[in-house]
Amino acid sequence: MLKQLFGGLLGKDKQSAPGIEPGPASTSPTAPPARILDGAHAPAPLHHVQTLGFVSHHPVQDKDQRVVAYEFIVKGSQDSTKTAAHKRAFDRLLLTTLRNMNVFRLLAYRRAFIHLSLASLDDLPSPDLPADSCIFILGMRQGDALDEALMSRLDALRQAGLRFAVEPAGVGSQPAALALYQRMDYLVLDFAAPNARMLFPLLEKLPQRFPHVRWLGRNINSAEELDLCLHSPGSQHFVLFHGSYLNVAQPRNTSKNEGANQGRVLEVMRLLRANAPIEEIEAQFKLDSLLLFKLMRYINSPVNGLNRKVQTIEEGIMLLGRGNLFKWLSLMLFTAESDSGAALTLMEKSLIRARFMEELGLAHGNKLEAEHLFLTGMFSLLGTLLNTTLAEALAPLDLPMMIADALLRGKGLFAEPLQLVLACEQDDNEAIARLGESQRVSLEQVTGIYLDAVVWAQEVLKESDAQNNVEGV
Repeated sequence: MLKQLFGGLLGKDKQSAPGIEPGPASTSPTAPPARILDGAHAPAPLHHVQTLGFVSHHPVQDKDQRVVAYEFIVKGSQDSTKTAAHKRAFDRLLLTTLRNMNVFRLLAYRRAFIHLSLASLDDLPSPDLPADSCIFILGMRQGDALDEALMSRLDALRQAGLRFAVEPAGVGSQPAALALYQRMDYLVLDFAAPNARMLFPLLEKLPQRFPHVRWLGRNINSAEELDLCLHSPGSQHFVLFHGSYLNVAQPRNTSKNEGANQGRVLEVMRLLRANAPIEEIEAQFKLDSLLLFKLMRYINSPVNGLNRKVQTIEEGIMLLGRGNLFKWLSLMLFTAESDSGAALTLMEKSLIRARFMEELGLAHGNKLEAEHLFLTGMFSLLGTLLNTTLAEALAPLDLPMMIADALLRGKGLFAEPLQLVLACEQDDNEAIARLGESQRVSLEQVTGIYLDAVVWAQEVLKESDAQNNVEGV
């Protein structure tokens, strides 16, 4: 499992200094950020819109809690009071920014929900957009007419293969709105919208009238809202979900065997940190046949390029090296329990945090610091994975003080890089700007580094035994 991950993550060095926790080899230094606008595609000057800064992409999950799509959005873009010309110019700037930053490389293994105003329909289809991977969420501006001309334009675009979504909270239930819903692939229920609750009676009727339309539940921030999506009348139409509640620890049924497997992984990692004899480490593997099987399968996989098959645990540990074994085990923590969607989502987020923080360290020219930053991001969700406090989860690992200070106390050298990646996840532009300045990186650089980390995490996971199924999105 995760063969491509170990090829890129572990690098070519087979040995590392005892007692020093490992970090991944970087494939290349962070590339300079792409220029936001080019002369051919720059929209007319606008006094409110000069740069989009950090472009957030919120993860969208399926019912198995697997990340299958991203919703691209920029704060302030949903202002319905702007003129049609302003909205169209803003949309062009957004698409140009996404293209120039090569955001669409994220869609090799995901789909994209992109916000566009009705005024921008005339700019579609665009050769710059991967239409097969995009769903456009249409924004309604005050005064927009849902007339026959709009319906004809949507029909033509749908025949060309484009897909669309809309939020009923911003459209209503008048006959023209129902004609619009008939042409949608998704309806978006935003639980944070002021009038979302008023639409519930309408939602009970829509699935019967438009059985082909699927639902995206956005801003699910409580157990009650998630329960509504999963168990209300017509709940079978809710297929995609977004919100903070999906990212917090939720009870999982973990069997004793699964718990023991994770405990074994932590024990081996503790022995590695303590520079224990190989015999003690080998003994732990012998107590867990599944973990031993995974270790031997990885060591003998083609990615390691060995010219003969390794037959013993001791030989495998010697060839792999203590440092690389520690890195491999840190990833096994996220797959020891199961290949569930929740575990994979946690692993992907941990990998994104780890890579982002590592690249910040490399940008500052400190390789050892970058390795420590990688582990800080990698272990930041360990408590959530193990359904315990982060302090209890980290206790067996005896991590360096710099990592523990950042994770447990929010202090020290690594605290700000961790806060910066969390701000990126939360789309906190003010914090991104403040922390980015402190870390000596611009908003555009933060976006570039974060996107690089997301792509890297996707590539890491693409060879896993449990793939995210995005074909049905």
